[in-house]
Amino acid sequence: MARGRIGLDVGSTAVRAAELSGGENPAIVRAAQVPLPAGAVENGEVRDPEAVAEALRELWQRGGFKVRQVWMGVGNQRVVVREIALPWLPEKELRQSLGLQVQEFIPMSTDEAVLDYEVLGEFEQEGRRMLRLLLVAAQRAMVDQLVAAALAAKLEPMGLDLVPFAIVRAIGSSDAGMDLEGQGDEAVVDIGSQVTNIVVHDRGTTRFVRVLPSGGRDVTLAIARGTSVDDDIAETLKRGEAVEGGPDLEQTRTIALQRASQFVDEIRSSLEFYTAQSQGARIARLLVSGGGSKLDGLLELMRKKIPIQVERGSVFQRIPSQLSLSTEALAEAEPVLTVAAGLAIPGRAQ
Repeated sequence: MARGRIGLDVGSTAVRAAELSGGENPAIVRAAQVPLPAGAVENGEVRDPEAVAEALRELWQRGGFKVRQVWMGVGNQRVVVREIALPWLPEKELRQSLGLQVQEFIPMSTDEAVLDYEVLGEFEQEGRRMLRLLLVAAQRAMVDQLVAAALAAKLEPMGLDLVPFAIVRAIGSSDAGMDLEGQGDEAVVDIGSQVTNIVVHDRGTTRFVRVLPSGGRDVTLAIARGTSVDDDIAETLKRGEAVEGGPDLEQTRTIALQRASQFVDEIRSSLEFYTAQSQGARIARLLVSGGGSKLDGLLELMRKKIPIQVERGSVFQRIPSQLSLSTEALAEAEPVLTVAAGLAIPGRAQ
């Protein structure tokens, strides 16, 4: 019997895991999340490995996970993604010499980075065979902190992937660009609390990645400042829940959407940068996921400010759910499971 896989997402406010069954038609058979104490993870980076490890231990107990092998991901400001061109080499030689060849392309020493790449294609330049690569460089110290937290929880990291690759696997459309009357790539945006991952792909082949150091937390802070309430109350108000003696919900919603409008402008600018620097590029569709995507009115705002088809990404459309949850609970959980589910899917989007 084919073994399943567990994707582990260490977010800024919670740890989440999703287990996929093995076989040709995997389904999500277990999933759970546990909140993190404030400051344990900041901007997608583990600051307190022991606090994260404690949350992971609780996560394994709460979720009923039976195995401890996990596939993890990184996606924050300590990760650099660049499209580069290098002289063609056989794969073994390319990997062995990668650190020597890419130093000029990344703002960190290759000795302090974990390097990986995906081949996007080949071309000729002045009669010379060349490779077009998507280079990924992650700060080693950041990766070590993440791995240390997993090991302290007695988990066994089996692989480390880029979060944007995972979200494409989880909710990206393999038929993007198939409409011959309006060809285009697909953008997928996962909005976390403090980090937002943006990726543009064409049928699973990555064309562009950008990580924004902003997310749902910015809206919470805007509400807290605008209504003079504590952050935890602001978070409740952001969810559309009234607080006794608190500010009017309509006032709160106005503040939230004003801040969200600036955030949507950042996303739009990133997508416009991609189309401007890629000759003939066009984005036909935008899929949105992550806890921050649940803000009331956000998708409507994105549709107004970004002139393409905008839809909510659906993990359960790609991967059937066998979770024992109500329809309402599944709808609430689906946006925050994107990363964990994507990490559990074998293989990588390029």
